[in-house]
Amino acid sequence: MKSALILFGILLVLFSCGEKIIEKVEETYPNNQPKTTGFYKMVDEKEIKVQEKEFYENGKVKMEGEFKDGKRTGIWKAYFEDGTLWSEGEFVNGERNGYGLNYYPNGKLRMEGNYKNDKQTGPWKYYNEQGILVEEVEK
Repeated sequence: MKSALILFGILLVLFSCGEKIIEKVEETYPNNQPKTTGFYKMVDEKEIKVQEKEFYENGKVKMEGEFKDGKRTGIWKAYFEDGTLWSEGEFVNGERNGYGLNYYPNGKLRMEGNYKNDKQTGPWKYYNEQGILVEEVEK
C-alpha cells in the first residue's frame, strides 16, 4: 500500500509539471465569434506560438496547423465551411515541403503532388469529381 502511494505521488508530480498551453483568441468576427485562435507555451517567460486555428463565422474550423520558431511546420489542414476536408499539406520552416492534397466538396480527391521550397515539383495528378484520374503533369 505504501509503495502504491509513493508511486501515485511521483506520477502526480510528473503530470502536474507538464507543459501548459495557453489559448488566445487573436481575432474575432463582428458577432464576437473567434476568427483566429493561437495556442502558446511558455519558454523562458516568453509566449511561443505552437499552433493556430482559423474559424468560419459559423464556428467550424477553417484551417489548422502547428508552428515552430514562428513558422508553419508539420501537417496543415483546411476545411470547407461544412467541415469537409478541403486540403492538406506538409510545411517545413514556413514553406510547403512534402505532399499536398486537395479535395472536392464531396470528399473526392481533386489533386495530389509534392512541393519543394514552396513550389510544385514532380508528378501532379488531377481527378474529376467522381475520383477518376483525368490528367498527370510533370512540374
